[in-house]
Amino acid sequence: MKKLVIYTQYKENYGAHDWDGKGECPQYWKFKGGDTYVLPNCGDSADVDAVLEAVTPFITHSNDYSEEYILSTEVVDYHAKVAEEWETITEFCFDQFTGDVNFMKVTDNREDGWMRKEILEKIETWTGCLESNSGRANYKAEFLMEDGDSCNSENKLRDWFKTKEAA
Repeated sequence: MKKLVIYTQYKENYGAHDWDGKGECPQYWKFKGGDTYVLPNCGDSADVDAVLEAVTPFITHSNDYSEEYILSTEVVDYHAKVAEEWETITEFCFDQFTGDVNFMKVTDNREDGWMRKEILEKIETWTGCLESNSGRANYKAEFLMEDGDSCNSENKLRDWFKTKEAA
């Protein structure tokens, strides 16, 4: 069994921060990392070109302020390491009935995380949607807390912290 791995590069135009929108936008691009997208169980005969054509609109963008583009792709063994331990990958799959692209990103916050220490994981899911300005439809974020609770919205997360602070 194989998996398809897509690596992107994200960069930001620092010249656009003070731009008044008149004339040509100043160009001062800084590379800011990127993302790793994985299509698990793609099989040995995955049509990489067709997959890229379907998923590219949802993982790339370009404007005067920032840009994300595909840097490289590879088909690797299912168990191959595709990212460093500290990196968070985004898995995606195709809905067999609708053809939609569904994404899931699980951020582990246990060791050296950037979120509050009470949050163990943040699980994000969304569907690629060309009609949405952000390319994301049905976005959901769920937080697994240190006491085993699960908060499925930002409001519930705030309430969880208020309850713990009041106790």
